[in-house]
Amino acid sequence: MKSILFSVTLLLSAFLSVDAFSSTIHGTTVRKTALFSTTEEKTDAAPKPTTENQQPKYGNELALPDTYVRCGRCATSFALTDDDLGEGKGRRVECSVCGHSWFQSRDRLFNLNEGRELVPLPQFELDRITKNIEKGRDPDFTGDTKFFVGNLDFEVREADLWELFGEVGDVGEVSLVTGPDGRSRGFAFVTMMEQEVTDKCLELDSTEVKGRAINVKLPN
Repeated sequence: MKSILFSVTLLLSAFLSVDAFSSTIHGTTVRKTALFSTTEEKTDAAPKPTTENQQPKYGNELALPDTYVRCGRCATSFALTDDDLGEGKGRRVECSVCGHSWFQSRDRLFNLNEGRELVPLPQFELDRITKNIEKGRDPDFTGDTKFFVGNLDFEVREADLWELFGEVGDVGEVSLVTGPDGRSRGFAFVTMMEQEVTDKCLELDSTEVKGRAINVKLPN
């Protein structure tokens, strides 16, 4: 019997996986909103009617699931459930952020660990991956010039450092170090996309942020 292929485009709400009590990113990079193009192979004479697309409702009308999928090329992840993969073993999916496609089987869904949750990804993360693609770099590239930033006020957030360093160049990653209770430990690491801005970043040393003169230096 001839296989019939059909595709369903799903609007997925994508999120960032973080500790429930902290804004610190721990590895899983998840994009804000994107389209997934999925193709499911069927052996029936005709495709069965598809169910209503639930993706745009995740985090709004529907509770966020505790499962998600991740693009192996750009590390973009999307909230996705077993039911979203149809009736077969899985579906062919395409990441609309970088164009990478793969067959997503239902036994390869990622599960959120205890104490973690999905939250919307900041726009600057999507901007970073878009610039990487435009410049021919690996979509998940975050730069190779890292700085230690110390003497931070406990109220300083990653977004504050992203804004400060963004004034001198493209920021690839900001990691605010926190303790077991989720509170800031007063220092962070900032990675810049371009090595050429090293001197300008070092000149940010002693800049006042939320009432404190921060320390900026290259890691030992």
